[in-house]
Amino acid sequence: MDSIFPIIIMLLFATAAVLVVGGVIYLVTQLVKNKDSKDTKPLNITVKMLFKIYLYVISFISLAVSVIGGTMLLKAGASYAFGISFSYTLYSASDASTDVVKDPDVVIPDCYEGNTMTFGDKVVCFDEDTRKQELITGATFFVSMMMIFGLHQFALNRLEKKSKTPWLKKIYTFVSLILYSIVGVIIIPTAIYQLATHLLYRVNDVTLYDAPGTTIGILIMTLPLWIFFLVKTTKMKDED
Repeated sequence: MDSIFPIIIMLLFATAAVLVVGGVIYLVTQLVKNKDSKDTKPLNITVKMLFKIYLYVISFISLAVSVIGGTMLLKAGASYAFGISFSYTLYSASDASTDVVKDPDVVIPDCYEGNTMTFGDKVVCFDEDTRKQELITGATFFVSMMMIFGLHQFALNRLEKKSKTPWLKKIYTFVSLILYSIVGVIIIPTAIYQLATHLLYRVNDVTLYDAPGTTIGILIMTLPLWIFFLVKTTKMKDED
């Protein structure tokens, strides 16, 4: 897994924590605010409301995980369309003739993982099973998470038609906007830099740069979501 994924996962958990904490703070604030008020209807925490919170939280998590799965799927698929060096960072195969070996009986493998292949004048190592595994894993995560997301959104829409809870929808939409905008701000310059470097150095030495496939995949998955939640937040602002 590329080094960018731990950052995305960290952002996911941090944003999910903000979502939960924000919801709890809002509930406590409303309870205190309406405690002694005679004109305002007290906030009633029902099973239906808790079920809605569950639906929003699972929708948030499943959509975020589907982005990770979609990124892996796009990355592996791009390696077939644009070449392995586009999606996977490669390292040079070892050269036994230049390596200093204290024990002459020790055999140094060309590659510790995968097999050798040639890009221009450079012999590199790559494990063919890696992209096959990521293709299967990415497709599994993306399809399954999108199904879960769709089912929970369907249930939410039915519940919202019967009794609306705009504060939950606002928290969900705004926290989602924060997550995908932060990811977008990080990924856009990174993707541009890695893609430009790939186009400049791919002919000379593919081991000199990080493959842009992962960042391009994240950009494709998150940019539409960023725009979607930005539009939804703007509409909510106009409705207030």
